[in-house]
Amino acid sequence: ERGVAETYTLTPVQADAILRMTLGQLVNLEQEKLSNEHHELLTKMGEYLDILADEAKILAIIREDLEQIIKKYSEPRRTQINGEEISEVDLEDLIIEEQMVVSISHNGYIKRTPSSTYRAQRRGGKGIKGATTDDGDPVEHLFVTSTHDYLLFFTTKGKVYWQKVYNLPQLSRESKGRAIVNLLNLAEDEKIADCRAVRDFDRPDHYLMMATRHGLVKKTPLTAFSRPLKSGIIAIKLKEGDELVDVVVTQPGDEVVLATADGMAIRFQEFDARPMGRNTSGVKGISLVRDDTLVGMVVAKPTATLLTACEKGFGKRTFMGPNAVVESDSAEEDVASSARYRTQRRGGKGLRDIKTTRRNGPVIGITRVEDDDELLMMTARGKIQRIRAADVSVVGRNTMGVRIMTLDPNDALAAIVCVPIEEENNAESDR
Repeated sequence: ERGVAETYTLTPVQADAILRMTLGQLVNLEQEKLSNEHHELLTKMGEYLDILADEAKILAIIREDLEQIIKKYSEPRRTQINGEEISEVDLEDLIIEEQMVVSISHNGYIKRTPSSTYRAQRRGGKGIKGATTDDGDPVEHLFVTSTHDYLLFFTTKGKVYWQKVYNLPQLSRESKGRAIVNLLNLAEDEKIADCRAVRDFDRPDHYLMMATRHGLVKKTPLTAFSRPLKSGIIAIKLKEGDELVDVVVTQPGDEVVLATADGMAIRFQEFDARPMGRNTSGVKGISLVRDDTLVGMVVAKPTATLLTACEKGFGKRTFMGPNAVVESDSAEEDVASSARYRTQRRGGKGLRDIKTTRRNGPVIGITRVEDDDELLMMTARGKIQRIRAADVSVVGRNTMGVRIMTLDPNDALAAIVCVPIEEENNAESDR
């Protein structure tokens, strides 16, 4: 009637009428909802009062609930209730025991990796990548031990520190590792010289035999190292310019073999070195010629062989031979003894162990092995190779050995350790 317009408006009366209509409908809805809810509550109250008034109905409801519980939780009880006191839980009991390869770099980076990671290969191979390294931080130390063992870290300054193997960072074989200063309170000029795995410090007549770069040895009872301190303790008192090289565990009747970088070796009985306290310097183990230095020490075993490894990837095995009557300290060799290491007096020049030439380089380490053992070798650039000890030829002492690992240019063999073969890994190793 009014025509077409761009906008439309409502009068106040019209707007009020519309609002009143909407609010009325809402109020009616709420009234209906409240009424229904009130009716339901009254019905339930009647039912509940009826149940409370009849004991049979109460027992029937309880029975129905219990049957549902039985149906839902029908499995037998898995726990036992007894009167025993709860003892303290040892963290070690929760950790699986397995063999670990622990490596430490020149700049002090440490890691542990399961030894099963490194599959056995044939000798002479190039190995697999074992750690991410650079030219300024080559790998220097390699140890094989169990997760439940104590590791005694002996430093070049003659101190010793303790750490459980399972507390070391477990990383992949390609990882560089983590700084060891985060685990041990090392001084700025301290480096790890050697590491020994010990399970029990209270074994009677067991000693730690230490050897220094200048050819000194010292024997200290194992019990003297049974109280760990975070700050470490003095293991051997070193003379100026000397440093700790190697440590072994000995007992009465053992014989030890010392080897030098120029390929000399001496074997003597452990009682030739008398027991001493921790803060002492030791006695002469081998007489060194010119600039020769000590590189390693092992406990002799008549049925085992001594594996000698050189810097350029060459090595060889030689039978140690039975414990023998002490012979002359002379360095003169004879044909009869060239296939073994005869026992001498401590402090002599020793015998020729291996010929060191430009072809094979100086000796970098020695280890005691048997045919069933395996070897882990690591280069300065971080490559690791695992081979069977039986693949390394057994020859006489005065030889240059065979190639046991093919090295890349400017790389060098840095460490070699013996790995007792694990039964569970035999199948993998034989592939």
